[in-house]
Amino acid sequence: MMRPFYLLLFALPVCLALTQPALAARCDGRDLLPDLPADQRAALDQAIAASPYPVGNHWRAVKGASTIDVIGTLHLYDPRMEPIADRLTPLIAVADTVYLEATEKEIAEIKDALARDPAMMVTSGPTLPERLSPAEWNLLSAEMSDRGVPPFMVSKFRPWYVTMLLGIPPCAMTDSLNGAEGLDHLIGAIAQEEGVPTLALEPFDTVFQVFSGMTPEDEIAMIRLSLSQATSAEDTFATMLTSYFNESHRELWEFSRLTALSEAEDREQTVREFAQMEAMLLTNRNQHWREVLAKAAPGKTLVVAVGAAHLGGEQGLLSLLAQDGYSLTREEF
Repeated sequence: MMRPFYLLLFALPVCLALTQPALAARCDGRDLLPDLPADQRAALDQAIAASPYPVGNHWRAVKGASTIDVIGTLHLYDPRMEPIADRLTPLIAVADTVYLEATEKEIAEIKDALARDPAMMVTSGPTLPERLSPAEWNLLSAEMSDRGVPPFMVSKFRPWYVTMLLGIPPCAMTDSLNGAEGLDHLIGAIAQEEGVPTLALEPFDTVFQVFSGMTPEDEIAMIRLSLSQATSAEDTFATMLTSYFNESHRELWEFSRLTALSEAEDREQTVREFAQMEAMLLTNRNQHWREVLAKAAPGKTLVVAVGAAHLGGEQGLLSLLAQDGYSLTREEF
């Protein structure tokens, strides 16, 4: 698998529910995109232009009596989300149903499942100190300590979860959330206040199924690649936030792809690995959500709030809705 794995924060809400990220605005990283050389910027712009629906965090899809407002979210809190949530409140209030990747019910289910079966999160096989070199384990221990996670706990975590933690810089970790969570959580809370039903687009254990097909070699490669980028985590985090609030979700994804290719020793392998990651995190799940909405949408008004990375691209949720006969218009976010 290929970095950058901070994209997990753009795509998997349950990952964030299992950690305690703080306010994103506390970090001081810099946006990496303005520093791109001209040739790389041109290549990035070309890739974005070739992608359907590359911008916009709020789109309305209409087909006959069916209306679906698709909201691109980020699964961690930033104070700039508060006015966005306020603007969305009237829209949520008149919806028949709000669909999220995971509702509070699914979050509770996954925490209960972990309590009953810790093997979902930890491994009974070789520990990470046994699978990594001493130098790698020392570096990982230091990075996790900076994030407030004791190394003795990390040693038995499954690699995908460790990788996700590495994608969150220390500045965005805290011992207490103080109730602050991402835009999807804010939308769910508004729906509850307005008496609008909320449903999940996928089962609570999807995150575990997503990573279940990885080989042991892929798992350790994830950690090694993430460790190599740990010192720049704050900058990549800042880049993600800037792209999100600029409503340029595809820009971030394509930047990630180009960065991976520019650093690759084997470009063909990297292309395959990035495609595998895109299918695993986005495409396969988008197809499933398409089926869910095909059954739920006829004659209804729905709000669908999902990670912004799911919106754009040939197999993005917006393209799939357009293929299903919906007319799409970009709305204020």
